Amino acid sequence: MNFLSNAEQKRRKEIVTRTRQMIKEHIRVEDEDETSLTASYQGYYMQLSFSSLHPLLVICLARAVSYTEKTSQYINQLNLSSVLGSHVLNSEIGCYSYRATLWLDIILTPERFFEILSRCIEEANRGYSLLQTC
Repeated sequence: MNFLSNAEQKRRKEIVTRTRQMIKEHIRVEDEDETSLTASYQGYYMQLSFSSLHPLLVICLARAVSYTEKTSQYINQLNLSSVLGSHVLNSEIGCYSYRATLWLDIILTPERFFEILSRCIEEANRGYSLLQTC
């Protein structure tokens, strides 16, 4: 059941559409579909996903990592100290990822987007560096 007025649905769709366009103007997008943009960014495979219903922006940063039993023990530690998002380790394919979900209340400016992305990269780097020391 949808409780949103047509005007609110339109407003949310506009926020997502314009934010997505702004990102495409500032980042070299390698692939896209109706819900996501993908790119390489600062050593990470980056996927930016959008939902106009909520509206949300999900930033996922992934990178290959060597896996040991000790590595998996650090993931919980990382998540306990992470405020912005979550850290995940896929031991089957040797991949570390960091994921943050943001509400889009307004259209993001390039400055605000890159501030948020920079904080996500910092957190992903923190997690990745810790796993590399295992």
